[in-house]
Amino acid sequence: MRHENPPMRKVVCRVIFGLLLFVAVGSLAAQEGPKMKKFLTKPLMIEDQGSFFVGGVPKVTNYATVPAANQQPLPNQIIIGQMYVEFEVPVNKKRNSPPVIMVHGSSHTAVCLESTPDGREGWYPYFVRKGISTYLVDQAGRGRSGFDESVIHEAAAMLKAGDIQNGAALMPAFGRITDNGSWTNWFGQLVPQGSTILTGTLVRHGDPDDARHADNYFPAYPIGTLDPTIVSRTGAVGEPPKGPDNYLALEYYKQLVPNAEVTLPGSVCAACDPTTIAPANTWTPLDLALLVEKLGGAIVATHSQSGIMGHHMVRILKERGHLDMLKGLITIEGSCSLSNSGLKAEDFDNIPYLALKGDYTPTSEVCQGTVDAINARRSAGQGSAKAEYIKLGELGNPVFKGTTHMMMLGTNNLEVADVILNWVDTNIPPRKNGKNKELISSASTKKITSK
Repeated sequence: MRHENPPMRKVVCRVIFGLLLFVAVGSLAAQEGPKMKKFLTKPLMIEDQGSFFVGGVPKVTNYATVPAANQQPLPNQIIIGQMYVEFEVPVNKKRNSPPVIMVHGSSHTAVCLESTPDGREGWYPYFVRKGISTYLVDQAGRGRSGFDESVIHEAAAMLKAGDIQNGAALMPAFGRITDNGSWTNWFGQLVPQGSTILTGTLVRHGDPDDARHADNYFPAYPIGTLDPTIVSRTGAVGEPPKGPDNYLALEYYKQLVPNAEVTLPGSVCAACDPTTIAPANTWTPLDLALLVEKLGGAIVATHSQSGIMGHHMVRILKERGHLDMLKGLITIEGSCSLSNSGLKAEDFDNIPYLALKGDYTPTSEVCQGTVDAINARRSAGQGSAKAEYIKLGELGNPVFKGTTHMMMLGTNNLEVADVILNWVDTNIPPRKNGKNKELISSASTKKITSK
């Protein structure tokens, strides 16, 4: 007769269960692949963070939704033109330093400022780490800010009713930056000339086949960060490119979205040249002015497409008598035109102004002209704020070689951030008091109606 030891049997069962659990967890970890590395360089100490919306107006429309069959469309109210804002406030703030508002460019959202495609710290947390309260926005009509779907529904209804001409005219034409378009604009070329992604090959700046930049260095960008499912064309729609896959599989391409702000109405500016203002340059500048007012003053940093939006924001603040609330304007590889936005050099007498360019972009005559016009007033004893055009490729620092248009995502992104931060420290005086105040303009409540 066999005698069993119950306590011993429990111990054996627990050991076996533990081993099985260990094997199962190990197997699961192997399936999931390596753990993601930390995005931040070290812990980030913040005292507040959050998100909110600014701006926007009510629109009454019969086309907010698509009515069910045999139902007449009914009027509904929707909000259009609003702008999404997210922010972080550091625990250790620079004494009375103005907050910074960062604005992305075409086909992007605020994601491009949060972190890099290869999982490194972005400008957003880095500025906060340096003691600056930082605000990111999704342009009005883009990303989390939403867009006006009613114009698409209205155009579709016209087309369905047989009104081809008016329906087609009302249908917005969405623009966007394509994957290969971003490559040929910022990272390299498509060769041979005249080829497409079905017949040609993408090459980097600095490659032997790159006739424009036959240098000994490549773009300072995480081009090696690929998505293997894109490389293998998993789930591809349409004919896949016949050329090499790798440069058409960058993780970065997932950030690119349509420019849905074309669904918003435009405006007219009598002081601007031209006087007709596109939707993109109507709503985001208005919302940025509201945000600057809400914060009681701020520095605004724009990139690419949003460069001219920053200038239109200056005009709006000027019209409202709040020009003193703009503590500095930074235009990163964007338009610096004064005439387009109805401004003059004298408007920047007390606003520090920085234009910044990377390595591959040609020097902008417009940006240089704007900086020169502002500094001409300084030479004449008018105004006090400094204007500067910094060309990273001319600083003599090898780290800036290959700095691309998307410098906030580059392998040298934090070094570029330091250039901006050093300029801010040198040229923008601290606020006299750190209190924020809300000044919401009555202009934000104007109603737009649609039949």
